[in-house]
Amino acid sequence: MLLGFAFAATAQEPPDLTGVWLATSPRSGGGEPMPALTARAQADLDNFDPLSDPVIRCVPPGFPRSGPIIYPMQIVQTDALILFLYETFGMIRRVYMGGRTMPEYWPPSLMGFSVGRFEGDELVIETTNYAPGILVGRGILQYGDLSVVERYRLIDDGAGLEGDVHITAPQTFEATWRRQYTWELDPDGMIFESICDPEDSRF
Repeated sequence: MLLGFAFAATAQEPPDLTGVWLATSPRSGGGEPMPALTARAQADLDNFDPLSDPVIRCVPPGFPRSGPIIYPMQIVQTDALILFLYETFGMIRRVYMGGRTMPEYWPPSLMGFSVGRFEGDELVIETTNYAPGILVGRGILQYGDLSVVERYRLIDDGAGLEGDVHITAPQTFEATWRRQYTWELDPDGMIFESICDPEDSRF
């Protein structure tokens, strides 16, 4: 009984990331410069027509292209599932916790399939099973071999959030791209509806 009590008393509770978070890092974030492109990615970039970008037709850009950017996001945390609700395009990411694995029938998508776990005070998310798409808005593509590892931790006594994002796309980049982002908690913040109209003259 004493041993069981000692174990329970010292077990570390995972941090609570719940809340609305406002980006404090620039749109491009911090971290390392973008790695060199492969010959295939460079050729596709050279031939890229901006008017072919699906976002012009209101197709959500997916993650990580438009995840950690300047618009607010809300994190909803439970033991089995963590939701990232992005104001931009109303995008939703579902991070499955508790050792869940991807079902065989799960189709590739622009958001991929995300599984998470806590390592001490860090939330670690691994995302795979991406559909091919635009990785960087100006026309850098990924070809379905993309994988992303994120590490999130609270800073400033819970008033801030820091994230390291490692992007690996062997057919696009010659090396892993390591990015870093920061957010601040908005205790009274809300996520607003995002409307995209393909007929809007601003597109």
